[in-house]
Amino acid sequence: MKRVTQQAVLLHCHLQRIQPPVSYWQLPSTQKYNAQNAGSWRYISCGFSTARTLSQSEKTSPDSLSAPKIKSDFLEALRQTAAKYFGKSDIDASGFESVAESILKLGFSQVQMKQLLALNPSIAVQPPQKSLPTLYMLNLLGLNQTSIIKVLENCPELFGVKEHQLQSRIDNLQKHGLGEGSLQSVLLQSPQILNLSAKQVNNTVRFFKDKCIFTGQQVTTILRTSPNVLFEKSEELEYKFQYAYFRMGMKQSKITNSGLFRVSLEELKQRHIFLERLGLYQTPDKKGQTQIVNPKLKDILTTSENYFLTNVAKSSWEEFDIFKKLLNREEIEKEEVESSEWEDEEESEEE
Repeated sequence: MKRVTQQAVLLHCHLQRIQPPVSYWQLPSTQKYNAQNAGSWRYISCGFSTARTLSQSEKTSPDSLSAPKIKSDFLEALRQTAAKYFGKSDIDASGFESVAESILKLGFSQVQMKQLLALNPSIAVQPPQKSLPTLYMLNLLGLNQTSIIKVLENCPELFGVKEHQLQSRIDNLQKHGLGEGSLQSVLLQSPQILNLSAKQVNNTVRFFKDKCIFTGQQVTTILRTSPNVLFEKSEELEYKFQYAYFRMGMKQSKITNSGLFRVSLEELKQRHIFLERLGLYQTPDKKGQTQIVNPKLKDILTTSENYFLTNVAKSSWEEFDIFKKLLNREEIEKEEVESSEWEDEEESEEE
């Protein structure tokens, strides 16, 4: 009990000193997240929550609550790095030691701190409450230090996003089913997702529900497995969906887990038509029946070209390459014919 009391006092002093931004949210104590408690992360006004940080020994152990000893030569090297970036012989870094201590307390090593400074040198000359909100939030999401650096390497613009904007965007993604566990995975795939406004995300979700008739759970699965859909135009997504639905005869339940939205429309058509002309794929009739057993959609779409040719098409690379060239020529000729017919119709209307 005495040890716990000492740790609490140390933590309180630490929070008062570094003054992190207010309104950071706290993860639910349950280990398993589900859609019912989406939005249950609570705002707290006394600074960023350490509930999750302290529960994970690989991040910050209780003994590390006391300020780490930072060597002066290490701080000087970081100051010089920042000064070089800003093109100055020296910089005003009076509060840099506080920033460095705050970063170390989040579990980052000195080597990792250098990586962070290389990604965003401005953190050397700003107070923690202005320079570190993104680090705090990614830490509270459950990402370890290596993963946080990976996210910021792939999307350094996140350093410039304001705390309340990150909060709002994360809450909105959570509302659509990207809760604890799945959101971390999505961020490692597409960290740019936190650059999207709630309106952009909501528009994509609405499109899938209204235009493609996916259920809410199916949309959540698509967001988890294919977060790239949030960056694509709805027209392109609709064309891809319609091709799979009408041309290939695939229903929503099959499309959801197929990886359809992770491939280009060109690749989708190439593989499908190639199998079709080999007699290995047949569009189901109105009752959903075929005279042959079609390959699974995910085996057609999300496998390597070598696997596709060897195990699905049972064909050679040379045959597939020739087919793709012929198909491309067919597409060009088709477009030319359609363009000519359109021009003829316009001329007829003018006459």
